[in-house]
Amino acid sequence: MKNQKHIPGHITEQQYNQMLVPPESFAAKPESLTEQLFVDRSLTENRFWLRIMKEHALFLGDGFHRKDINLIQQTDRFYRYFEQQEKKAYEVPNNVELVRKLNEESIELVYGFRNFKRNLLILIINCKVSGFNFPLLVDHTAREAEYFMRTLKKFNKGILEPIQDAIINENVFWLRIMMEHSRFIGSLLDQSERNLVKTSLKFGDDFETLLNQARDVESMLYRKQPTYPIIGKMNKDSENATTELQSFKKAGLELIQSCQIKSVINPLLADHVLREAGHFLYMIQILEERLNVKKNEEQY
Repeated sequence: MKNQKHIPGHITEQQYNQMLVPPESFAAKPESLTEQLFVDRSLTENRFWLRIMKEHALFLGDGFHRKDINLIQQTDRFYRYFEQQEKKAYEVPNNVELVRKLNEESIELVYGFRNFKRNLLILIINCKVSGFNFPLLVDHTAREAEYFMRTLKKFNKGILEPIQDAIINENVFWLRIMMEHSRFIGSLLDQSERNLVKTSLKFGDDFETLLNQARDVESMLYRKQPTYPIIGKMNKDSENATTELQSFKKAGLELIQSCQIKSVINPLLADHVLREAGHFLYMIQILEERLNVKKNEEQY
């Protein structure tokens, strides 16, 4: 057997022995974060997400029944807290320690807001709180808070996930967000806007397909040996779909602002979801650049 020639299309004895080793042992290792990249990415995420969290507080407050004064007051407090922290994110110097401190403060603030959202969700599901905050919308905003916290915690540890795992995680998170945005839009448009409702729901179905594909890739390749062609295609598919959705959201915002369509969508909410599509595209670009660097490294 040892002297047997390797037959094309068949594994060698050495390859067979490797198949008995846990595949996770062949996974890429986390990468270190340079100081400059730490500062740049931390400030970008803070400035983006602190505004998003501030607006979540506003939207939640608007969705409560007017008798729930305590809940409305709590969301008003969170709005002020995030407004102050957002202002600080634009004033902090490009200093590693000061930016790390900003991250820690943001994590603590977002953790409290995340808990508020999660507890609110339980109250809504158990019919203890009424109003117009859909349970899935509250869960959606809680997941965004959790994502923001995870991102800052990784930055403060000075690490980046291996590029394959990063692309998988970002796509699984953001594709679900885009899917839900599409369906929220469809439910908040007046149902007489038949073409727009139909288009919104079609986007929801398209993103659900991409999300399920990304989850399949997650099951197959997360924390496994790098397989860059599959990962690169997934990123590109997400980019193409999100670019189309971004254009739809932008057109929708302009129609809402000019009072040309019938809906109950706050123009700020329309702008909010448009900015989130833009941030996903920003993340796709960051990941694509890292992926290209990794591919080039492997060629030399």
